[in-house]
Amino acid sequence: MKHYQMQLVNTVVDRVCDVCGNSVMIDLIGHKYEEVGELRALWGYGSKEDGTSYHLDLCEACFKFAVEALKEHRKSMMLDKNLDLPGEDFGINKSYN
Repeated sequence: MKHYQMQLVNTVVDRVCDVCGNSVMIDLIGHKYEEVGELRALWGYGSKEDGTSYHLDLCEACFKFAVEALKEHRKSMMLDKNLDLPGEDFGINKSYN
């Protein structure tokens, strides 16, 4: 015999970019999918930010902007240190592709 009980369940109905506020959900053939980039950090004992946790959800455009900003920062750092210029594949997880 089955016994039933009413239960409330939280369901993600939308997820938005923390920078521009646009939805990161796309609708394909009646199904919603998250197309989101995430920027995360959890700093520990050795950091000045000890105990601070960051999490940003980013749409594709804002994520690409962040990656480009980091590329530019690396370029400026390479002037002070002997670093290689970041290539087009900067930040791409090659083990995933």
